Amino acid sequence: MSCGWDQVGILHGWGGFCPLRGADVGQGNRSHELTPIPAVVVGPGYPLRATVGQDVVLPCHLSPPKDARSLEILWIRHQFSEIVHHYRNGEDQYNEQLRDYQGRTELVSAGLSKGSLDLRILGLRPSDDGQYVCTVRNAASYAEAAVDLEVAATGSVPQLSLEAYKDGGIQVLCRSAGWYPQPQVLWKDPSGQHLPSVSQRRSSDERGLFDVEDTTVVSRSGSGYFSCVVRNSRLNQEQESSLHISAPFFHNAHPWMVALAVLLVLLVALTGLSAFLWRRKGKFVMGDSGGEGLTLPLMLWLLLCPADVVTLDPDTAHSHLVLSEDRRSVRLGSAQQDLPDILKRFSDRYCVLGQEGFTEGRHCWEVEVDVWENVGNNCSWAVGVARDNIERKGYMDVEPEGGFWGVRQFAGLFESLTSPRTVLSLSPVPSRIWVCLDCAEGLVTFINAKTGGEIFTFPPAQLSGEILRPWFWVRTENTELHLRGGPPQAL
Repeated sequence: MSCGWDQVGILHGWGGFCPLRGADVGQGNRSHELTPIPAVVVGPGYPLRATVGQDVVLPCHLSPPKDARSLEILWIRHQFSEIVHHYRNGEDQYNEQLRDYQGRTELVSAGLSKGSLDLRILGLRPSDDGQYVCTVRNAASYAEAAVDLEVAATGSVPQLSLEAYKDGGIQVLCRSAGWYPQPQVLWKDPSGQHLPSVSQRRSSDERGLFDVEDTTVVSRSGSGYFSCVVRNSRLNQEQESSLHISAPFFHNAHPWMVALAVLLVLLVALTGLSAFLWRRKGKFVMGDSGGEGLTLPLMLWLLLCPADVVTLDPDTAHSHLVLSEDRRSVRLGSAQQDLPDILKRFSDRYCVLGQEGFTEGRHCWEVEVDVWENVGNNCSWAVGVARDNIERKGYMDVEPEGGFWGVRQFAGLFESLTSPRTVLSLSPVPSRIWVCLDCAEGLVTFINAKTGGEIFTFPPAQLSGEILRPWFWVRTENTELHLRGGPPQAL
């Protein structure tokens, strides 16, 4: 009788077993030496699915139940020499185990007496994806069952940016990281129709997770919200981001006029950047550590938008905060001040708002974070934008749903105040930050003032008619926030 797998993944042969195959052990055919065990080895009969970082148990058992403590149990991959876990003579054997699994596997020994052969793998990695074979043998018999493991991971929320003018439209780039297996990327226009990708790039990091970059060209035929959807078909999960592109960004002109307009835009940008570079004595490097290079519309915004002079509102400052005389700096004092407890004043968190309120247009101001020397990561602060009508007494949700858009350094991490928080992998943490607000588009963007790199942009929010004010939070005495200039031309 020939050996084969049935629908539920049990290997069948004479008496429910296949003899040990020479190809499996690399030692020639020894089938004449083996006799069957009075039980079959049963796997789950369907693929197991688990996410990266989790622990997983690969199920396998003897049927009918039989005490397996005296048997030799091997979990292998691909071929018999690739040992994931080995149990023999009542003990785990680690000397032949694959290096990738060292310290990460354990036989669930509590069930051995009842015929359970389950294997636990700790901290799943993308490389753990694939088929495993649960084998049982004694001096004269052998049986096996296969277990398929599908490992998956859902990556980050896509980041969208406008890259350049191309073919009469605008090239939009979508970036996302931390996926497994390789995800699908879909583009949607304002009407929900799919847009074609014009270029794709997939790369894997040191953990084996995939980063994706995908571009499309948006034509002038429609303005509005364009979406990038990154999907893990294995988990049936996806991440989506949208970007609003206004009609003025499109060039309703002949090709030569488009080319001329782009050239003029670049000349204006380069002229402004050259002046800025000269003022900074060569310290500005586009795309240096601290974020990606500026997109063209954002660059123009910074170069052409007038700087905002922002000051602090002492009536909103927590009683532990100390403001400078010019109301351009704030730090945390060592003692509470005797200040009137008015409705405008923060009473729980060490916050203060800017004096100025914005309801329309584009605005940008710079904040410098001054941290005392030799304190390492032991500092905590936040900067951003807040609605004027936020709750200022007692607990408040410091996130967009609570009326706050900001970035912070806290507990050694630099992160955006999204819900949940988004860790920003920037080193060193930016010490000079532009806070940029577009009331019409509902956008809040943070830019590294030293490198020109975009730190983070919050998804568009409904801000029409809202009064928005600069927001500052100082939680440690070794930190001071200073309001400096604004966009580059003001430095």
